[in-house]
Amino acid sequence: MRGCGKSSCSAVTFGLALLISACQTVAPVPFRPDDPQTLLGEWSGEGTDPGGGSERWAGKNVLTIARVEGDRVFGTLETWCGGGLSCGHAHTHRTRIVQGTLRGNELKIGPFDVVVDGLYMTGRRASSIWLGYVRLTKRTAESPQPASGTPTPPGAAGSIDGVYAGEVCLGPSPNGDPARCFRAKATVRDGKIVGEWGREGVTVKLVGEMSTMGDVKIEWHAERPDGSQFARANLSGTIQNGRLDANGAFSNGRTVSITWTLDAPGSDSSEKESEGREHVHPSGKRKW
Repeated sequence: MRGCGKSSCSAVTFGLALLISACQTVAPVPFRPDDPQTLLGEWSGEGTDPGGGSERWAGKNVLTIARVEGDRVFGTLETWCGGGLSCGHAHTHRTRIVQGTLRGNELKIGPFDVVVDGLYMTGRRASSIWLGYVRLTKRTAESPQPASGTPTPPGAAGSIDGVYAGEVCLGPSPNGDPARCFRAKATVRDGKIVGEWGREGVTVKLVGEMSTMGDVKIEWHAERPDGSQFARANLSGTIQNGRLDANGAFSNGRTVSITWTLDAPGSDSSEKESEGREHVHPSGKRKW
């Protein structure tokens, strides 16, 4: 048998690599109403419960359809509570067995009343009082979860806890102060965000929360030595891949943005931290 030439061998090797890759990643099968068995598999996504304007619940769901018999559907539902009022602002995990009925492309199972369209389930998430929203996407199989402890919500890439540091940028203010940036930092732990810096008795404080999907909400205010507060701002943004980005504004319209990275080098530098303390005139007047 003759050996293959360099170019032909490379082509064969490349073809085998493509074949192996294709075998390792299997695309999800879209649901078809004429074939209820196409409902089988894992469906994941976010659910919310607005609670009449005050968020009561928000988190991640994984619905695994294990069996379909006629119009009966059986499976399990995993939920990661994102810290709403209904779970005491805690981040919890729960697994339960669910069953329901399938009528054409309409599925009622567990707390969900959804319409299935190909690779998506969209509809309502019911609680004891309120009606919320849910959207799930059919996904390919992933690596097994650890045998013990609380599983990580789908899409989470390792721990995001730690010190985030970087630039805080303020836009120009209505009273004529120019736009400027300085460095600051905050700590993220167990879904909470806390930061603080100050100078000459005036302290800036950040307090925020993070959802299981990586969305963040941050409240900013400054405190005088007597404890009175001023310079309030609300920011919203995301934490993804070791980066925290958030934007917002003060009551006077001055914008503020945060661009921080996890465990940024030099985040403990006293020189950099002191730069973040120069928002207030020596007279104590606001520079916001």
